[in-house]
Amino acid sequence: MTAHTGPILEGKGSTDYERYVRVPELLDLQKPVEKLSHPEERLFQTTHQAAELWLHHIDYEIGRVVAMLEAGEVPAAAELMHRCRLILDLLREQIVILETMAPADYHVIRTSSLGRGSGQESPGFMKLLEVGKRVWPLLTRLISSRGVSVLEIERDPRGHHELFRLVQSLMDYDEAFMKWRYTHMRLAFRIIGSKVMSLKGVPAAQLEAGTREPLFPELWEAISALTAEFKPTY
Repeated sequence: MTAHTGPILEGKGSTDYERYVRVPELLDLQKPVEKLSHPEERLFQTTHQAAELWLHHIDYEIGRVVAMLEAGEVPAAAELMHRCRLILDLLREQIVILETMAPADYHVIRTSSLGRGSGQESPGFMKLLEVGKRVWPLLTRLISSRGVSVLEIERDPRGHHELFRLVQSLMDYDEAFMKWRYTHMRLAFRIIGSKVMSLKGVPAAQLEAGTREPLFPELWEAISALTAEFKPTY
């Protein structure tokens, strides 16, 4: 009896790997080489396409976190927030690759291929800006149902271990998000400078404000409140 060695999944591609990952469809999304405005455009497009996939996945995981918080599944929610933080770290490392592109090469791409597009229009980025609004009300409801506040959790991290780990995971995510935005800002300054206007007419320097805007400001305020209680002299 001859073993069947061909693909069994439906779709394009000569192997089940290609069909499951949908490799042909993914590669079809890239601009053909002959239509690139500059050889460096492939790097630029690949970086942003990969970023959109990861941002979309973070949004998916945040949806799971929301469901877990509603169900009171604290450790599981903390673990998923940690995963999301790791993805943000990956995005931060990925975007640095674009710093290998010469500014003069980018300007060819910018003026020939991008139309009026701007990274500020990224649907994945826009969804991540809403993470605080999605998660914070559920967190406050959860800790309130357990008779504590964020400050009380910070005062006694071991006495409220599960909740402390959850709060820490949210702060880790928040910090990673701000670091990613900062890295993006430095990339923009390195490639186009701080004085130029974006293709949407927004000053590049305006990116700096976003690097100082946490998604969960109340968590950071609790740290300041805790420090104030100790009345430090330094």
